[in-house]
Amino acid sequence: MAGTGGGDAWRISGEERMKHDSQFFQLKPVNGFITGEQAKGFFMQSGLPTPMLGQIWTLADMNNDGKMDKKEFSIAMHLIKKKLQGFELPKSLPQSLKADPSPMSASMAAPMGMSMVTGMPMMSGLAPTNMVGFSMAMPIMSNGVNPQMGLS
Repeated sequence: MAGTGGGDAWRISGEERMKHDSQFFQLKPVNGFITGEQAKGFFMQSGLPTPMLGQIWTLADMNNDGKMDKKEFSIAMHLIKKKLQGFELPKSLPQSLKADPSPMSASMAAPMGMSMVTGMPMMSGLAPTNMVGFSMAMPIMSNGVNPQMGLS
């Protein structure tokens, strides 16, 4: 499935990225990284065999430094999820997983209501109540200037 142009199947949604980030920080990273031992203990909860998790680690540890930052952790979590859903692991990491998420995909998905695109209801409690329904995008003024950007 990975080699047939199914890049979207490997794309990590903003909601998933937020969930993965939360899980990453629960593992108490040091200087922005978790060790292989920290990750192994967490990944073993998936029930996947250790050799399979080793293959996932190899794919997700993009710089082969033996530790994971939150992006690599999110990639590993996504690969685990896809494997549990019956997908075959790709031979190499799909480009859609290598790409950085857009700045708004993880940090702004809930307040902007982007979760509705996937057909999943927005989970209350993810955003402060005063942010729910608030659109972060400001309309462009009739003079073509976006007031959020200013003139500087």
